[in-house]
Amino acid sequence: MLSSITQRLKGRSPAEIVRLVGHNIVYHAREMTPRARARNRQFRAFDAQWGTDTFAVRELHTLAVDPGVAAHARRYQASSGKNMPTWFADLDIDFARTVFIDYGCGKGRAVLEAARFPFARVIEVEFAPELVAIAERNREIMAAKGGLAAPVEFVCMDAARYEPPVDVDLLCFFYDPFGDAIMAPVADRLAALEQPVSIIYLEPNCIGQFRRSGRWTEGVSVDNLVLRNPAALAR
Repeated sequence: MLSSITQRLKGRSPAEIVRLVGHNIVYHAREMTPRARARNRQFRAFDAQWGTDTFAVRELHTLAVDPGVAAHARRYQASSGKNMPTWFADLDIDFARTVFIDYGCGKGRAVLEAARFPFARVIEVEFAPELVAIAERNREIMAAKGGLAAPVEFVCMDAARYEPPVDVDLLCFFYDPFGDAIMAPVADRLAALEQPVSIIYLEPNCIGQFRRSGRWTEGVSVDNLVLRNPAALAR
């Protein structure tokens, strides 16, 4: 137990440790609520339906990853796709011309849910090879059962270095995947793009990194933060 805690805190500054402790307290408190328990039953039902492995939490200290990057990342926790139809309608997504990108995709739950819609492509960006391998198996399981309507691609790398495609509309998804050190270059790169870019950001703890540029118009869909750049608003 002690060695596990030590591994999780290794390389973190005192401020980062305080934030991590607070994040974990909030997380475990939320997981005890009736709403969270109902959500988790729904998550398990998805895996039961498809035979996938997307629900179980994976802590970073259990993965063979770069500790320098892991110090700024969050645990893998699945996100539900139940609100996707409303998000996509509110953002007026043209699926045929849009690429969906999940930053910090983990086992691929959001990617698999998004790929049930006819996007041009669905891309997952994840720095942990073990999680990418699980996500790939999940993709193959769902594809074999006819559950995917869009091609799914995997990019195993640090999200701070990822260059998104520039010849399409983008819909980027973030479920509190990492801290400011990684979000800063990600936000700067997205802000510099000229094509339509929309963002769905759950638990937006690093929203300040997007606000720095002054490029994003903020809105809400199903109580979740959404952002759009000028090109997306002009469509």
